[in-house]
Amino acid sequence: MMPVRIALLPYVTALAYAATLAALGPPLLARAADPPAPQPNTVLSGQEIEQALHPPATTRSFPSRGLSRRGTAEHEQSVNLNVPFDSNSSTLTPQASAQLTQLEIALSSATLSKDRFIVAGHTDAKGSAQYNKQLSLRRAEAVKSYLVSKGIDGKRLDAVGYGSEHPLAPDRPDDPSNRRVEIRDLGEAPP
Repeated sequence: MMPVRIALLPYVTALAYAATLAALGPPLLARAADPPAPQPNTVLSGQEIEQALHPPATTRSFPSRGLSRRGTAEHEQSVNLNVPFDSNSSTLTPQASAQLTQLEIALSSATLSKDRFIVAGHTDAKGSAQYNKQLSLRRAEAVKSYLVSKGIDGKRLDAVGYGSEHPLAPDRPDDPSNRRVEIRDLGEAPP
């Protein structure tokens, strides 16, 4: 009996390790590039949006020895927002104003008030690619227009439409989580 247990131990350990990697590894890696998906009916606060777009800076605990990087672009920060639209429409719904008010608060904050942003519209895969691209652009432009009407300088905002090209749930292209508005911080605008 003892030799059987010893012989099975490495096999059981390897299976447990493989199961852990399968359960944690690929989904974490697959989601690492994309900001988290908005939850339906969830409104992010202005502070949550601000933190997602401008996370606290990390500092080093050792001296830099006089070396520094110049001319390198920092990693773009982004946040996905649940901005509801009626089906096949780019007209903002009354429910959208709660989220867009919070976005306006974040973009007006001292931390983000000098930055430029991309307002990116995304759709699910229902409908033709060309139609979805046009619809997502109209939705992004509707969000931009709302923000401009609230006092955000339109020169700080670029609206783009990606249609269904960048789904959050690639294995479920028709999933509602793919319909979203993404805000990407491009950094401080040049003077």
